[in-house]
Amino acid sequence: MNTKAEYRIGVGASTILMILVVLALAALSLLSFSSARSNAALSERNLTMTLSYYQATAQAQQKLAMMDALLADHATDAIDTNSIISLFVEHGLQDITLSENMTFTFQIDAGAGRTLRVEGTLTPVSYPRYTVTRHELTSQTLPDEQPLNVYQP
Repeated sequence: MNTKAEYRIGVGASTILMILVVLALAALSLLSFSSARSNAALSERNLTMTLSYYQATAQAQQKLAMMDALLADHATDAIDTNSIISLFVEHGLQDITLSENMTFTFQIDAGAGRTLRVEGTLTPVSYPRYTVTRHELTSQTLPDEQPLNVYQP
């Protein structure tokens, strides 16, 4: 007797395989969509932060140019620290602090909890009338941020 056993793959196996492929593709598409959405949000945040930084830098340059123009206009006057401070206040530069040794400092909000800090030295009777010694973007801790709990054994 010669018996042959025949094994057939029926419609059920191919249907199960097709369902598994469709489910895998659906899961991958959801992961891809989620990743694209988070990348778009991150790109938008990066754009906003970059624009804020460059706007703060432009404001700092405008203040420095205004300081330079004021010092140039009053170069022949007898200039001391108090007269420069009052000159700055008269022209809307009251947020600039000036120490006795002619070191100035001001800060500009750069958005996202960051501050652009500019420091320098004034030399009102010679050219250049100021020298920038620090132009730094610093980050501040926002009040609603919670520190991370780190496990320490």
